[in-house]
Order: sequence, then structure tokens, then C-alpha cells
Amino acid sequence: MKTRTSQTDSPLAQMVESDNKSPTIARRFAPSVLEIPMLFDDDNARGAGENLCRRVLAQLGPRYAVHLLPWNLSVTRFPVLTDIVAREAMWSPFFLVTINGEKVVTPEVEAFIRRCAAAMQRAGAALVVQLYGISKAQQESSPSYQCLKRIAADAKIPVFSTVVELKHKSRGAGRASPNRSVSPFVAVPPQTPPKFS
Repeated sequence: MKTRTSQTDSPLAQMVESDNKSPTIARRFAPSVLEIPMLFDDDNARGAGENLCRRVLAQLGPRYAVHLLPWNLSVTRFPVLTDIVAREAMWSPFFLVTINGEKVVTPEVEAFIRRCAAAMQRAGAALVVQLYGISKAQQESSPSYQCLKRIAADAKIPVFSTVVELKHKSRGAGRASPNRSVSPFVAVPPQTPPKFS
């Protein structure tokens, strides 16, 4: 996984900053904390989402903190959990989906992302797509990308996309649960308000 800034980072950071001035977001969260829901299909893909949030946070500066809310795509099999993720999408400046670009999005996952996109449209949020397993030249022909781009177009929400290279980690006996797992990303809101000079 590369840590360099991509062309997605600055425009996404600008959109987040303009969105954060919205009174709706200010009411729901502490003004400096951005909660970002993320769907991923592989544990290694979660790191790519964390890396993107870290880069966007660097663009935004010290006035913001990010709380990443990672969910495995298998969450779509559990109605109670999909309700939680859809609510998170409604209150977030963007919704992050990190998936294999070679795979086809299943109908149940597509229906779920459409549901989230409808909530995001009301909130003025964006869809951010990170594809892995393909080259940048293959992005436009990727079945996953075409599906997610179509969802964003139908919901009339902005879409940002990038192709990432994953750094594979060795795994022990991991959980198969769709529940959110603890992220190593700096995701805890500050305990004391930051001091500005």
C-alpha cells in the first residue's frame, strides 16, 4: 500500500471541509471529529481505507480528527447491522468502499449501497471507491467500479475513486464476524479540546 498523496485526496478534503460547516453535521458530532463508515471485503483492504483517511486528515490539518467505522461486506446479511451502517452513512461526509476491482458486486451488496447512497444524497455526502487487484488502466472497465459509479450517478452524489496496492499481512485465526473490529488507525476523538493559536 503506497502512502503517497493521490489526486483524490485534495478534492475530497475540500469537499469534507465545506460539508463540515453544515449545521446538521455539527449537531451530530463534535465539530472536529469526522466519522467515516467503511465497507471492505478483505482484512488487508481495511488498511487501504485507513491510509486514505490518514492522507485526507493531513490535507485538512489539525482542526479535525477521524473516527473510522470499518465494516466487512458480510454485514449485508444482517438487517439490524445494515440499519446501523446506513445511519452512519447518513451522518458522514463520505462513505468509503474498498473492494476488489476484478469482482462483481453482488445484488444484495448493490442494494445495500444504493440504500446508503440515498441517505448520503439527503446529507450531501460523497461515495469514495478504492479498488485493489487491478491496475489504474483497468479502473474504467472494472465491474465493481462501473456498478458503484452507476449507484452514485443514480443517487446524484459525488464519487471519488482510486486504485490502491495492498500490503498483505499474515493473519492468524481471524474472526469471520461482520461486526466492526478495532482499527489501528488513530480513531479516538481527542479527550481535551485542541488549542489553537
